Amino acid sequence: MSIDFVALVNVVAPVVTAAILLLGMYRALEMRRVFVNSVYRSRATWSGFLMLIILIQVINGFVSYPNSGILSVIGSLPVFALLLTIFAFSDRSVLVAMETDFFHRNTLGWLRVRWPATIVLVISFLVAIAIGSFNLPSLPAQPPLWEVLVENLAMIWFVVIAIVLAYAAVALIVGARRSADRNLRRSVLLIGLAILTLVLSIVLTIPFSGGLPYAIIYQGSTVIGIYLIYRSVMSLSPIGRIEKQIV
Repeated sequence: MSIDFVALVNVVAPVVTAAILLLGMYRALEMRRVFVNSVYRSRATWSGFLMLIILIQVINGFVSYPNSGILSVIGSLPVFALLLTIFAFSDRSVLVAMETDFFHRNTLGWLRVRWPATIVLVISFLVAIAIGSFNLPSLPAQPPLWEVLVENLAMIWFVVIAIVLAYAAVALIVGARRSADRNLRRSVLLIGLAILTLVLSIVLTIPFSGGLPYAIIYQGSTVIGIYLIYRSVMSLSPIGRIEKQIV
């Protein structure tokens, strides 16, 4: 009896991911309840919300949607919400790292780039939603340039997302190294590494449209990224168990 390794990877990896996310959300809520420091409480809240959005996306992956039309747009909304949440959390994390930097340095010019990067993300999402709502006709043998760009919109969209998230990941890693708070430094660093795994997943899966290599790279990087986010939450507590902070 032959084993379908692609189906096996696509089932086992989401189950492992969901288990880590549920545990991480529980620990994030537990930490938020006991933390007194407002910055730590905010990071625990954001971490729990991010893991909730990721869990919704994992569940959404088991639902089938058409390739075009309004239903395809609805199926893509969790992806857009996840990417926007990741960027918003990254933005907040970079700002926190800058606040805890003794010199309050503007990490990689983040204060100048954060809003243009947000606008680029939102516009790319709106364009992707607009294109996905319509059925494109079959292209002729030599289509005009604009139709070629529309057909390759997914590739362009992935490149834009990868560039923006890569910049955010590098800003997180650099900002973490400058932070004077030991726990926040480790937490921000792990978030940066988690986003970096997402960027690598996007880049490495572009040549593959499916099959075992795609499943291994995508699902494997997802599990690693989720585990790094979980470790980021747990690094807010310097000890193995959660205790009430005393001012």
